[in-house]
Amino acid sequence: MWRKEFEQISGRSYGLFEEYRMEDADYAMVIIGSAAGTGKDTVDMLRKQGVRAGLLKKSAFSVHYPAEEIAEALKNVKYLAIMDRTEDYNGHCGPLGAEIKSALYNADLHPATLNYCYGIGGRDVTVESLASVLKI
Repeated sequence: MWRKEFEQISGRSYGLFEEYRMEDADYAMVIIGSAAGTGKDTVDMLRKQGVRAGLLKKSAFSVHYPAEEIAEALKNVKYLAIMDRTEDYNGHCGPLGAEIKSALYNADLHPATLNYCYGIGGRDVTVESLASVLKI
């Protein structure tokens, strides 16, 4: 409910995630936080090279996890890089990776998926480093 109040006060609306150039993406990246701006620049660069890339920016971890909506946004993706900026990485994946993989599994979607840890220890996140995770 707070989102509607914020929208009324500020005139701005924020959802639980944002899709960027996902309409025909074969390659996509799921990312959270400030690195999404660099991710969007990466998508734009790859699009100029003819790669159908897209990005899904998760706004935050929340009580209401929009699993069905995320699966819908990613339903046509063939290759997915899930970007975790955390040291809390178990033997399988990070927390964002677990959320996204669960949403895909429950929707019976199976893109080739890799989970990456990035930017640990304050390392810079560049367009080149994000483009390299898609190995294009």
